[in-house]
Amino acid sequence: MIARVIKAVIAVWEREMYEYLSNLHVNAMRLAVEPLLFIFIFGIGLGKRVVIGDVNYLDFLAPGILFMVVVNNSYMTVSMRLMIARDWDKTLITALCAPITPFEIVLGYMLAGITQALAACAIFIVLMNYFLGIHFGSISPIVLLIIATAAFFASLAVAISMVLDNPHHLMVVTSLVIMPMSFFCGIFIPVTDLPNWAQPIIEAIPLTVAVQAARAITLSIDNPYLWQNLAYIITFTIAVFLIGLYLFKKKVIT
Repeated sequence: MIARVIKAVIAVWEREMYEYLSNLHVNAMRLAVEPLLFIFIFGIGLGKRVVIGDVNYLDFLAPGILFMVVVNNSYMTVSMRLMIARDWDKTLITALCAPITPFEIVLGYMLAGITQALAACAIFIVLMNYFLGIHFGSISPIVLLIIATAAFFASLAVAISMVLDNPHHLMVVTSLVIMPMSFFCGIFIPVTDLPNWAQPIIEAIPLTVAVQAARAITLSIDNPYLWQNLAYIITFTIAVFLIGLYLFKKKVIT
């Protein structure tokens, strides 16, 4: 039983990774250029005039941009691919006839989102280290934070793409919810610089928790709550995964 589930999940993952690798030249360009634009415009350009406490702004910004990369390569990719598979390619219906269960499909898409986020983050970390000399500290906890955050946003992508019927609506949600989330979750400015009423809301978002934990690791700041941070993100991920699975069954099967 377990072997069949693993095989089915890998089949979904392989298909998504094949689509990803078939456009590798485009994806590689996007992965390299997009985050570096933020680094050069904000980190190097604006950063010359900004200091966060005793920390150079570029050092402050780099962990935040790393997790923007996570969001872009988990949420953005999975949400669009799922909508295409449901409405145009009809591969979701084909997969269910295989038979592959909804759980296996959703898990396969989530793993594909995690894999793509890890690949993108690896490229970003290497480029930042090689060209700008920025080190992200201990890599193991950073990788765990990347995996947990990518799983959360991939699961969120499943839930949102199953609610929406129109790709234009998906773009609206991305523009009005996901992108502002990226800007306000401590990536560009400390959460403490936001209005007092907004701080508890922003600090409750898993992306904020991940960014602050990664920044503490990068800047060698003691963080005794690292494992609690990971557990917090994983708890949200499980909840959103189950919601996404429910919405998937409701949308695709019924």
